[in-house]
Amino acid sequence: MGEKEAISPQGRALRDFELIYKLYLDGNIVDFGKSFRSRARETPSFLYEVGLISGLSFIYAKTDDATERTYAILLNCLKGDTKDLKRLNSKEGGYAAYLHLLLLEISRLVPDKNLDLRDPLSCIKALEGLDRPLVPLLIPYLLEIKRLAEATLPSEG
Repeated sequence: MGEKEAISPQGRALRDFELIYKLYLDGNIVDFGKSFRSRARETPSFLYEVGLISGLSFIYAKTDDATERTYAILLNCLKGDTKDLKRLNSKEGGYAAYLHLLLLEISRLVPDKNLDLRDPLSCIKALEGLDRPLVPLLIPYLLEIKRLAEATLPSEG
């Protein structure tokens, strides 16, 4: 990528959030922004309650990837192929974006797992056994994402 990797969780969150925020602005996809903001507000405590694996599975199910390919569309848009960007303008699009940032940060915390971010189900399976130890490590990153989302994205209410 050429860019120096951010060292702190907050720095990584800022860089990662910029990718999502750019999609939001470029496509004027308000429902996507509202959904992402809600995920950012709810997920940190949700992960503490249900655990990482159950939380990831729930979020992945909410992307509606099986029928709409929402997660795949998000990945294409992040690579610059934005022809389907408007298809992300949904609650499912917000879930997909949040899932991607969550998996991205997890992949940094456990680089030895070689997570394939194109396949969330394989990531979830690979993380089995790391359920509880990873959640506290994710919190600084997730809280920074939450702050950024609350500052820049519209609320659902």
